[in-house]
Amino acid sequence: MQRIATLVAVLVAALFASAAGAGAAAAQAATLTTDTRCYQETQEVIVHGTGFAPSSVVTISRDDTVLGSTTTDATGAFRNKFDTPELPQDVRERLYRLSATDSTNTAQTNYRSTRIFASFRPRSGNPSTLRVRFSIFGFGLVQRRAPVYLHYVRPGGKVARTLRLGIATGVCGAIAQTRERRLFAFEASKGVWILQFDTRKRYERATSKRRTPWVRKPVEIFARNR
Repeated sequence: MQRIATLVAVLVAALFASAAGAGAAAAQAATLTTDTRCYQETQEVIVHGTGFAPSSVVTISRDDTVLGSTTTDATGAFRNKFDTPELPQDVRERLYRLSATDSTNTAQTNYRSTRIFASFRPRSGNPSTLRVRFSIFGFGLVQRRAPVYLHYVRPGGKVARTLRLGIATGVCGAIAQTRERRLFAFEASKGVWILQFDTRKRYERATSKRRTPWVRKPVEIFARNR
């Protein structure tokens, strides 16, 4: 009986050791993260890695294209940065896959890039009667689920009306397409109007100093609405 008890104790100890080893291995699994989930195109991306071999060379790739390499510290961690590409003209948002490897350990993660964009379709027609659908991208870079407003600015510079277009949803903050509505749902005087899209309900002329996303688009009215 004593021999059996001793054998059982040895087996239990071995199982605990095996479980502890597996736990340690899981804890050391390589990870890769970015400092945010969505970036404006050409913005600097910061990537962090952990769980790689200490003092090893790690190769970083984006969509299977090598970006470069870096060296891990004594704990197997690293921090690196690179610029995300400019998006093609007809692309508003894109998903990228990042990977890092030291030949033994590999980790992957995804991030998105977006263009700060606001416009409407169709783009041609009589602005006084034209019916359009608005599209907005990149308005959630600073605030998740940000409300999006459209300010109609008179030729003289004063706001005439503010319209709430909806909530920018998704990782980067987008309204792919609103319902159809009149471009100008009120009598607009002749001249060049500015349509300012932003996340602030109260109108204030947007400048490069503003941190929140915005877009200003000119629209010329040739005659009064009828």
